[in-house]
Amino acid sequence: MIKTFLVHAAKTTQVAPRKGLITWLVTDENRVPRKVMGLTELDESGLVKTVKPVYSRETPLVEALTTLVRGDLVTIDFRPFNLTHGYEERLVYESIDQNKRFLLPRLSKLVALATLACALGIALVLIYHYL
Repeated sequence: MIKTFLVHAAKTTQVAPRKGLITWLVTDENRVPRKVMGLTELDESGLVKTVKPVYSRETPLVEALTTLVRGDLVTIDFRPFNLTHGYEERLVYESIDQNKRFLLPRLSKLVALATLACALGIALVLIYHYL
């Protein structure tokens, strides 16, 4: 799978002595935003010595991002890495079945409306009966 990424931001944070975290905000060619993180090893002066991806599957991406700055584009061919490490090609974000995604919120709204309609009906019957 060949993907192109645009770098929007990179932020480094020291989390422990000689350890850090770098976070890149990128979008792919389909404008899907992603947050990519790498664990850094720092030298004595606090400069980044090595970067390892949090998720091993992102190794080619993290290796490419380490030399990039905001506004840079990078195109990465993940196929050799996936073949070497036995990863099957897949989309980073699988498409969500819209029916499953919205079933629970719609069902809860339906139950709320039915409850409201019942309460309103009971209130109208009581008002009519006592007037």
